[in-house]
Amino acid sequence: MSKPTHRSFADDLRGRDDAALAALLAARPDLLSPVPPDISALAARANSTPSISRALDTLNQWELEVLELMACLEEPVSLEEVERYTKVPSSNVIAHLYRLCLLYKDQGAYRIPRGVRETFGPELCGLGQRLGSRVEKIDLKKAPDASQEMLKKLTWGPSRGSVKDLKNPGPGMQWLLDNKILVIADSHHVMLPAENAIALRGDKVHHEYHSVEPLLIGEHVKDADRAGAHEAATFLMWVEDLLEAWSREPGSALRSGGMSIRELKRAAQLLGVTEACAAFVAESAFAIGLVSIDMDDRILPTTAYDLWLARTPVERWREIAAQWLITSRTAGLCAPREGKGVAPLGPELDRAAAPGLRALTLELLATHADLAPTLDSLIDLVAWNRPRRAKHLQAEFVEWTVREAHWLGITGRGAFTSFARQLLADEEPTSLANQLPPLIDHVLLQGDHTAIAPGPLYPEIFREISLMAEVESRGTATVFRFSEKSLRHALDMGYDAEKIEAFIKKTSKTDVPQSLTYQIHDIAKRYGRLRVGAMHSYLRCDDEAILAEAMQDKRLVALELRRLAPTVIISPAPLEEVLETLRSNGYAPAAEGNDGLTTLTSPSAKRSKSRPRPPRLIGDYSIPTPELLTAALRALRTGEHVSTQQRTLPPLAKTPRTTASDTLRFLQEMSGTGGSLWIGYADTDGGLTHRIIEPMAIAAGYVTAFDQISGEIKRFAIARISGVAQLDS
Repeated sequence: MSKPTHRSFADDLRGRDDAALAALLAARPDLLSPVPPDISALAARANSTPSISRALDTLNQWELEVLELMACLEEPVSLEEVERYTKVPSSNVIAHLYRLCLLYKDQGAYRIPRGVRETFGPELCGLGQRLGSRVEKIDLKKAPDASQEMLKKLTWGPSRGSVKDLKNPGPGMQWLLDNKILVIADSHHVMLPAENAIALRGDKVHHEYHSVEPLLIGEHVKDADRAGAHEAATFLMWVEDLLEAWSREPGSALRSGGMSIRELKRAAQLLGVTEACAAFVAESAFAIGLVSIDMDDRILPTTAYDLWLARTPVERWREIAAQWLITSRTAGLCAPREGKGVAPLGPELDRAAAPGLRALTLELLATHADLAPTLDSLIDLVAWNRPRRAKHLQAEFVEWTVREAHWLGITGRGAFTSFARQLLADEEPTSLANQLPPLIDHVLLQGDHTAIAPGPLYPEIFREISLMAEVESRGTATVFRFSEKSLRHALDMGYDAEKIEAFIKKTSKTDVPQSLTYQIHDIAKRYGRLRVGAMHSYLRCDDEAILAEAMQDKRLVALELRRLAPTVIISPAPLEEVLETLRSNGYAPAAEGNDGLTTLTSPSAKRSKSRPRPPRLIGDYSIPTPELLTAALRALRTGEHVSTQQRTLPPLAKTPRTTASDTLRFLQEMSGTGGSLWIGYADTDGGLTHRIIEPMAIAAGYVTAFDQISGEIKRFAIARISGVAQLDS
């Protein structure tokens, strides 16, 4: 008597129409990489463990529980049987699982593909092996107390229990074996079969079913856009401040790559933020190529930073935020709560799960307009949507995403902003432009030598005034302070007193204080009277009194000054060290060129000479376009047609033989009609092979045809065709 057969997974796929196959390929895009040659190959790929794992990762908790339930029951499983266990309508869930090919149909019921069972592993839901017996109810009224105690430990898993001596297992276990509630698994273990465990659980596979999505709990806010726009503007300010600081004094990087701990602390102190926030700012700039680590382990802005500054604030924000949505780099790892963090800008920040969890978190926030949810309720909701991932790891990713969304202005006061929704929809964030204050081109000078910018300055004005004045505070209004140090810095950059005064008069809407004018000209008058060159260094001054003062200044002992001539002093210290020491002690030296005449100016902004290497992206497969789906379906159908014909082809010995005239006549009749011909074709080595072609044109002894087996258009020599036969379509 032959073993009964059932419908295969591949047969189910062959029975699906184009719409169903397109829905499958759209939901599981990994099946398209590359496009399978036929349905059998598609079935094999859809049944592979990696592809099934990706599909299972997209299921929410309710969908996963239904699939696990069906995998624990005897196949085939009907919809009615599923709903008998769940007590909840399950048709929509089963339809979704069928659409994903995690189930397939067999005579009105459903079966589980072999690959799904292998991915779940043994003892799913704490259940042991099925024996195929049907159990209605197990009566334990007469069972000894020891037997009932054993069943309490085995009912909800694990299903196996160890036994020291099966010949003398004890009265409790012996009663369970005699009543066939337990079976012997091996010489040292007994097992509770799945059928018995389900009956003991009260016809349950899970303790409970979570068919309802958890609710987000939080506070409703009304001014999310305004708060988010403020955060967005602040974040752009942080990026500019950090990169301007690195352009003046490059940051230090580790030899292994990434920012050093000292550099991270320095960046955090500069921006007035936490180290975690400073790491995220640096990572955001690095992700879009604004920062690079050069061969000397220095962190420097790239030339792309200058182009970025030339854009509008909305364009700058969008570029950073759009990259953050898709990046696999996880800045939250840089400052964990416990233990050592990973270096920002380093090679160890990629996490494949980051883009998916970030996208899911933002999607859930976007669907709850004007709600600032609590972190715990958001973590629970994400865990329900992605139950296969460890909840404690997901909780960290969710917390980092919420924190970074706040810094970027994606959320305002915890609620999703309208311009963030536009960003997710790949639209222009016009609502952000409406919320950001307009750029201004002026400051208000005060009597205490401070200048107040009552709004965001144009980038070129901000950068120029930053060369002359120190930024005292940033915010809605920026406060600059002109000091002796900042004015000396402007002179080092190549400005003179007239240029500084002209810029201040042009930029300020208030009168320039006379005391500031005096200070500018006084510093400029003293600037450069003392010259420093490389000797390592030398100091030159026409005023011998200044050199005498420097020689006797105890604060300059470390420079080891030695008089070479009445107007020249030399030092073994490097040029930069001499300049810095003199300036810090009240002198105003200028660097001198090798000709003794040129005054050297420091570069206003250092840039990395190495090309920026944007970090790689580790993510999942992208959703295929409609055009790609259409082409893939056509290739699948063509390949399936070819495979079917190949299976029904006669043996090679019966390859059709036709005369040359009949062969040419067949080819001419079929040319351009779209019909298929089976031909015997002699290869260059003399072997005879089968080909299935669609003739397109005949010329010069060759037929140009579409080769259905290779999927390419080829030319075939008519003289090498041994025979032709028409195939049924």
